[in-house]
Amino acid sequence: MNLAYHKKYNNLNMKDYVYNVLKENIMNLTIKPGTILRKKEIASEFEVSRTPIREAFVKLKEEGLIDVYPQRGTFVSYIDLDKVKEAKFMREALETKIVKLACEVFPDEKIFDLEANLKVQEMSLQQNNYLKLFEYDNEFHKMLFEGCNMENIWTSIEQISSHLNRMRILSLSADFNRSDVIEDHQRIINTIRERDSKKALQVMESHISRIKFDQEKLKRDYPDYFAS
Repeated sequence: MNLAYHKKYNNLNMKDYVYNVLKENIMNLTIKPGTILRKKEIASEFEVSRTPIREAFVKLKEEGLIDVYPQRGTFVSYIDLDKVKEAKFMREALETKIVKLACEVFPDEKIFDLEANLKVQEMSLQQNNYLKLFEYDNEFHKMLFEGCNMENIWTSIEQISSHLNRMRILSLSADFNRSDVIEDHQRIINTIRERDSKKALQVMESHISRIKFDQEKLKRDYPDYFAS
């Protein structure tokens, strides 16, 4: 299957290892939407019995990343634009609130952490590593919540964002708005440093709105990735 493996999963038990590797490959689009997943083939790939494969499938189905059809098989789910819309709505509602709060309570040392993260984003852009860029992009937004002592809210956002995140990765892989995303992040940092909550709200709203523009072009360019 030409799966990508990540060393950070090496210390996990086999059930969690299989689940995390499969999830990462689905999220990163190494396994394309619509791909059929055969337990026998995957068990051979991991050199395990089918038990951890079945357990991984249960979790992936719960997260909406695979669809199971009796008599037909198990398939990687297509990107569902209704679920993208739902996650985007949640992010817009909560991230505009968090950036306003950050202008009030964000510690100065945390601003330095955001700047350090932005430097790594810029390096990832220069290296044309869109997966790392996505990883540090996500980390940037997580840090906003952590700096406001609201990290559990970010966890809730991530739990419903699997379809949105796959679309974001597709967008970055197609080189849509990569530099614009980083410029937005710099403006967010500036507004927090200046404690300008009104401007911070405007910048965050503009940043999140890019997802809508990407969606229209991505569906035209990659119709086989999306649910009909």
